Amino acid sequence: MSNRTNSPRPIFIIGAPRSATSALTWALGQHPNIQPMPETAWIASMGVGGYLSYLKGSERGKFSHLSNVEYPLEPFLARLGEYVDTVVHDVFAVRCTRFYGNYRETGHVRGSPKSPNPELQIMRSIDDPKARWIDGTPLNSQYIWILAQMFPEARFLHSLRKPDDVITSLEGFANVGANPQPLADGVATWLQHTDNAWHAERAYGAGRVFRVEFRRVAEEPEQLVRDVLAFLDEDYSSDCLLPLQRRLNSSEVDDRREPNRAKLMKIKGYRDAASLYEQLASSPVVDQPDAAAEDVLRQRFLDYCHDRRLI
Repeated sequence: MSNRTNSPRPIFIIGAPRSATSALTWALGQHPNIQPMPETAWIASMGVGGYLSYLKGSERGKFSHLSNVEYPLEPFLARLGEYVDTVVHDVFAVRCTRFYGNYRETGHVRGSPKSPNPELQIMRSIDDPKARWIDGTPLNSQYIWILAQMFPEARFLHSLRKPDDVITSLEGFANVGANPQPLADGVATWLQHTDNAWHAERAYGAGRVFRVEFRRVAEEPEQLVRDVLAFLDEDYSSDCLLPLQRRLNSSEVDDRREPNRAKLMKIKGYRDAASLYEQLASSPVVDQPDAAAEDVLRQRFLDYCHDRRLI
């Protein structure tokens, strides 16, 4: 089991699905100090459960365990984040053993040359510390505030892609074995995820949120990786470029983009999506955090938790 004492510093990819979230997760997961995570969902669920548990432990004033000593919410959630971090590293150790066998004894962690994805490794050397982890679960865009409370040193990567491309890709999701979304649902999905990520940019500023423009993944992958790793305070590793040499989990959009454009203009919310994208594309992430934007994220989380109970 893990016996970690440092504050966790996870990396969460936020923004609309179909925006290179898988590619970024695997690319940065090739870094010696960053482990790639499969989609989790349970971490956001732990945040919701933790918050509701705190309310339960504080609901009767001096007669409840937490409120009896006025135990604050912030350290309660940070402790929860430490627990999650420990479990993540415990699970990673098991994954490595199952994938590489007795790699500590053999000193060998490389995948088989016959593997269909040899560039995708959860560890590339037995010397890799893998002290951090990256989680590309699209669901996380809906729970940014609670994740930021659980992990005060977390960093967020906002992957921004044009709405029409995301919406068209979601419509063709069946190409990769997932449930496709009608165009109208795709518009709502892009708006919800991107609006939350936009508020995160303003809430936490450039010190905690880095915007990844989707086009850079294909047009300038090396410079993008260098910029992201600098933002994360990690040394550059060329291994992070390996997964970006080909498309991952891709549903083609080129053939359907133009036919869909006229349809999208008739869908409620699409003009709002296009306007938000233009606003984002024309302005950088702000330097100074905006408390009002964080209040919006917090209130959206509280609205989700309203009237929910664990017991």
